[in-house]
Amino acid sequence: MQKFINPPNVIAETGLKNGQVVADLGCGSGFYSIPSAQIVGNSGKVYAVDIQESKLAYTQSTAHQIGYKNVVTITANLEQPLEEIPEGSCDLVIVASILHEIGDRKPLLTNAYKILKTGGKLLAVEWKKGFTVFGPAQDRRISQEDLEQFILGFGFRKHQDLDADDFHYALTFIK
Repeated sequence: MQKFINPPNVIAETGLKNGQVVADLGCGSGFYSIPSAQIVGNSGKVYAVDIQESKLAYTQSTAHQIGYKNVVTITANLEQPLEEIPEGSCDLVIVASILHEIGDRKPLLTNAYKILKTGGKLLAVEWKKGFTVFGPAQDRRISQEDLEQFILGFGFRKHQDLDADDFHYALTFIK
């Protein structure tokens, strides 16, 4: 049986702790934002950022239903400068299954680097190259090697490979 990604497990592997600040760039329906909110607790904060207001509304609704008051939703185009999150304020920035969706990835990584604290981590999750019964088209996927080289070009250093699943790879980088 094939294993599909478990966001709470992937987030736990990053070493995220209570009281920390997270930005989930391209959060969609909160797949990573909600488990992050649980880990950081009420003394922490999660910025859930997406261009689709309907996805942000779903994320906010889910957070409220569970009782999390630490999720702040931000509508933003990730190909533009992100001014709503203070520079150097985040312990973890998540870019999960978003890089293959964006035409110009440079502003996204520039934003991620800017909002991370020195020593903060970037979590990148993407679809593996190769045939799968679902997921984005092959020509949209980014190989792990290409993504690593791209992210290293922004001044990050690779931290570790995480246990993802049969369809994705997950990596952390340090600012």
